[in-house]
Amino acid sequence: MRLFIPIVLLLFSLGYSGDCKITKIVLEGSYRDQDKEESQKLLHKPCESLYGILGSRVKRNILSAYENRGFLAAALEYKLRDSVLTVVINRGSAWVWGSAENLDTSKTKKEVFQKLTGLEQGALVSPLDLERSTAKLNRLGYFEQTAPTQMYRDKYRHKIIPGYSMKDMGLSEAEAMLTYSSQTEVWEGSVQVNLYNILGTARDLELEGHTGEVSRSLNAYYKEPYLWGSHWNVILRGYFEEDSLYREAFGEIGISREFGFDITAAVFMGLSQKKKTSTLEVSYTSLDRFVLPRKGTKIEGQLIWNFQREGGLDPYLGASVGAVCYSPLYKNWISRFSYGAFTKLPTHATLGREDLFPLGGMESLRAYPYNFLRTRAYGFSEVALLWQDGYDLSIGGFYSPALYRTPKPGKGWTSTHQYGIEFTQYRKNWCINLFYATKNMEHPLDGLLGVGVKTLF
Repeated sequence: MRLFIPIVLLLFSLGYSGDCKITKIVLEGSYRDQDKEESQKLLHKPCESLYGILGSRVKRNILSAYENRGFLAAALEYKLRDSVLTVVINRGSAWVWGSAENLDTSKTKKEVFQKLTGLEQGALVSPLDLERSTAKLNRLGYFEQTAPTQMYRDKYRHKIIPGYSMKDMGLSEAEAMLTYSSQTEVWEGSVQVNLYNILGTARDLELEGHTGEVSRSLNAYYKEPYLWGSHWNVILRGYFEEDSLYREAFGEIGISREFGFDITAAVFMGLSQKKKTSTLEVSYTSLDRFVLPRKGTKIEGQLIWNFQREGGLDPYLGASVGAVCYSPLYKNWISRFSYGAFTKLPTHATLGREDLFPLGGMESLRAYPYNFLRTRAYGFSEVALLWQDGYDLSIGGFYSPALYRTPKPGKGWTSTHQYGIEFTQYRKNWCINLFYATKNMEHPLDGLLGVGVKTLF
């Protein structure tokens, strides 16, 4: 009863009864057509909606649109009289981005850090873009965030200085991995060296070598960023592969560029002794961090046109798409779902063994030896349940069904299912990776064991 009387008095003081409904909406001040559409959500609603969830949501949506277009001091006021609602919008002055600052210690050069943020000096301020920029820096693998990102006002101009707290992560790495198949009693080894953000210039160099009983390979990747001060990157990559049936060396040169904070596109021209190719690649990444991500998605698509062949082999188009998605479940529990589909077109084209997709190993079918077969088309999916402890530990199990085109002289499709467990442990400058994977219709102990040791520097 004590609460009821003040509430009644408050309603009368606002000028409406319990049966009051908004019959007309008038906008004043500096407003847009979108603001009219948003405000119409209040039309014919009870007057008390202004001071409830709906009114707050409409107000927040309108103000957010202005704040993310530079008007950080935008204000909105409701005025209600005789069931007519007047929405007064004052957007204030616009603010633009100044030069980004890293408030922590880092070897990255200032002009390089500015480009890595994705924020353009002079562009309208957007808190949403600042949030996306911070997420981008976290997943690069160059930095570790030590404090929340801040916005600082320039004393003399309408500029906002974005202040990041990004410490060098020091995640250049060298890794050696050894796998053993208890079914075939075959040992295989690989060595990988990745140098990230070389000398604070955002240059990356990756080298990977693999050797097995019947095959060997060497892969290389180098990125030269921000060509002539632009936002374009030059990429050099290539590989050398050899097995008992063929030998090939292939190299590519291309350019890439980021669009926004999540999308990257690249085009390449490739050349080997027997073929020439052109490639288009597009990727979308929203992972929350580089090491042991907990949420987000990564999607990659690729088109390869092989337009000049030797030895009577047909031109073909190779198409592929792959994705991985992390979703938090409960506390330290996380789910990971991934899939991929790959094909060569037209399906009747005459192809060489080196044209076919390699299967086997960590990137496709983990229960099989590296490049155990080659096929012209395949698809797979994987679901995993992980338990993660911060940046240090990940333990989980996975299940992965796959389907692939049987290589000649076979015909049709072959399916396989694989399942296993995985373990990753970081300790200061060291990381240990373990996995055990086995196939369907086989004894659980007839699987493939992989042991990897990584040093970080």
